[in-house]
Amino acid sequence: MAKIPNNLSRADQVRARRKIEKVQRKPIPRPLERTSRDARNASRVISRHNTYSSSRPYTTSNRQRRQIYLPTTTPGSEVRLPSLPRISLSWRWLSTVLSLAAVVLLYMMLNSSTFIIDTVTLTGGVRVPSEEVKAVLNVTGESIIHVEPAQVESQILATFPDIKRAQVSIDLPDSLNVAIEERIPAILWLENEQELFWIDQDGFTFTVRGEANLPIRVYANTAPPFALGFVDSKSVESAENKNEADASQVLPPIDPAFVLAVQKLNGIKPADTAMLYDLEKGLGWTDPHGWQVFFGTNTNSIDMKLIEYDHIVSAILERNLQPVLISMEFLHAPYYRLEH
Repeated sequence: MAKIPNNLSRADQVRARRKIEKVQRKPIPRPLERTSRDARNASRVISRHNTYSSSRPYTTSNRQRRQIYLPTTTPGSEVRLPSLPRISLSWRWLSTVLSLAAVVLLYMMLNSSTFIIDTVTLTGGVRVPSEEVKAVLNVTGESIIHVEPAQVESQILATFPDIKRAQVSIDLPDSLNVAIEERIPAILWLENEQELFWIDQDGFTFTVRGEANLPIRVYANTAPPFALGFVDSKSVESAENKNEADASQVLPPIDPAFVLAVQKLNGIKPADTAMLYDLEKGLGWTDPHGWQVFFGTNTNSIDMKLIEYDHIVSAILERNLQPVLISMEFLHAPYYRLEH
């Protein structure tokens, strides 16, 4: 190794020594515990992501602006107008606008005189006066928005028993159309020579008004037989049974089978003879020989009853008898009653 001259200063001697000898640095001792911990952490892979990173480049404005250029008369030059923001409407905006428009329209309809009912048109009525129907409805002057056709139909049917069907429609802005179908009288019920009511083919009763096309006149001493399950609403006074009475009104008050029996016997009886009804003996008429004959209310065996009745009449005439009553209510147990 070269020798360093002694005439050098100490600083120069240190510099010369560094050039000749390699610098040997001692390793810094590290604690054993930290060394093992660093070895464990070395196997772990840690990745860091920016949660709030965005692939969209940052711009000073949230929305891109649309550039508009207009050409000028000078070739190669143009004028740029102020940039306009790009507006995009979503379905949420559209639904909001439609909802607001519906609210405004409803408010205008409720408060505008344009939608106040001014005309009520009734069609299909023959015997029921239109003035009565309009008076019951009492909708003139109300907003047509408040009218419920189904409720108006129920009101008409509940008020007028002689109306079979009612159909209500709204004609904007201020008209209400009511089409009705009246019941056709099949029987005119008389009690003590007084006309009480009409009965249609289905067994529903309604007030006698106007004229009908030759209904069968039945002279009775009592009310006609009610249908099975019918409850008279006039006899129901308690509130608990009122709902039951309302539900039973869909049933006809008169048995439809009774109406069919009247129609069938009317085609059998003598032409100029009135139809009679007795609570105990049923339907019948006055025979041309002067007595009354009753056949009950069941016409299932009416043909056999008529054959048997002819034999009984022949036997009575041969014996020169004058009964006041012949009952054919029961096919196998007919009888006659002589005048006392």
